Amino acid sequence: MKIEFLDTFADLVETRNFNRTAERLCVTQSTVSMRIRSLEEAIGAQLFIRGRAGAELTAEGRRFESYAANLRLCWNQARQDIGMPRDYQGRLRIATQVSLWQRLISKWVFWLRQEFPKTAIHVEADYSKTMIDELSFGNLDIAVIYTPQYRPELEIQHLFNERFVMVAAQPQALAEVRVEDYVLVAICPHFVARHGELLPQLQLAPVSMGLGVMSVEYLRGRGGAAYLPADLAQQYIDSGDFFPVADAPQIEQPVFVSFLSKNRHRPQISKALKALRLIALD
Repeated sequence: MKIEFLDTFADLVETRNFNRTAERLCVTQSTVSMRIRSLEEAIGAQLFIRGRAGAELTAEGRRFESYAANLRLCWNQARQDIGMPRDYQGRLRIATQVSLWQRLISKWVFWLRQEFPKTAIHVEADYSKTMIDELSFGNLDIAVIYTPQYRPELEIQHLFNERFVMVAAQPQALAEVRVEDYVLVAICPHFVARHGELLPQLQLAPVSMGLGVMSVEYLRGRGGAAYLPADLAQQYIDSGDFFPVADAPQIEQPVFVSFLSKNRHRPQISKALKALRLIALD
């Protein structure tokens, strides 16, 4: 089986049309048909039902979809790991919650490049569940997460507590914040639960967003209030864009670092973790 068969399968799942997939992959329609037929023969099951309306996945095709995605992921990761840039001796793969990039991870990456000049560094921004899965699969070395999942193969350590403060487009006190104008920043289950304990009157806001920085343009255009990471909030307060909401409680979100337990004594991993902890305390 060739990897282009899986790429063709994945594209056809999206387009549900042999001709459209052929156009997108810059091959002929007969080539797409041949690849899918070869894939079906290798698996021993029909993956698509062809009809005038297009191509629909069979029950077997739906079951194979997740396997195909994992196979493509493993192949691309293998190519990335083995296809090292010239004169480089290793690769460090890290991932982080999106909102932590400016606060923490960018400084960490600068340090890693200086400390490990012969190590290629790959950085991703994602959400905790996906990062935990990627760690378990061995596709990541270190992940900085909000929501830990305790698995036998993983080590999870508390890193620091990130502070969030409420800001508003106009000066106001907490009692003046209307739920109709409020943006609930639902970054993770812990944050939402803590928010509900402290501010139950704002928990059912009509607008919610999964990332604090997403609310910035909304507040600028529509007004209202929302929680932002304290460092980011202070920047907007100093610039006069937003105002701190008087009497609003701060909310702390624990941040964790996770990695494969078997890698804890690898010199590169242990040094990188030590630097991350020092930067987090800065």
